[in-house]
Amino acid sequence: MNGYIKLHRKIKEWEWYKDPITKAVFLELLLRANYHESRYEGIELKPGQAIYGRKELADCLGITEQNVRTSIKRLKSTKELTTKSTNKLTLVTIANWAVYQLDDDELTNKSTNNLTNNQPTTNQQLTTSKKLRSKEVKNIIQRESKEKDGAFYLRQNHEAFKAIKDVLMKGEA
Repeated sequence: MNGYIKLHRKIKEWEWYKDPITKAVFLELLLRANYHESRYEGIELKPGQAIYGRKELADCLGITEQNVRTSIKRLKSTKELTTKSTNKLTLVTIANWAVYQLDDDELTNKSTNNLTNNQPTTNQQLTTSKKLRSKEVKNIIQRESKEKDGAFYLRQNHEAFKAIKDVLMKGEA
């Protein structure tokens, strides 16, 4: 697998940062997460989703299967991720993947990527639409953030992130 993931320095303030096993499991899942849609054994994988087997993940990280179970349980309890299991594997969805991994340009300019220079009316409409989406996102972030030590942090609220994603994806067609 090629490429990179973005890892913000504020991860040092993350509640699981001092738990080396949970941190290792989460980072491994971040590294495995899809960055574009694909399929694996009939399962549709979206960006921010990954497939893992408990035994395989434990072997990869040099930890026990119980360590994997415990770490996944912790990450689910703080809504870092969700899982859907089968008898062979588990599909994991990293809750805030798009917010953390997509470039700022990708988040705000996705709808204008395929436009040509000879479409001034369309571009004008998209720019207006982009400004409206940015306002909607800012409103959601303001509503869902809290201040801690002079800095703002987004609460662990899947509905807020879903709303942000929906607002950002409105312009795609």
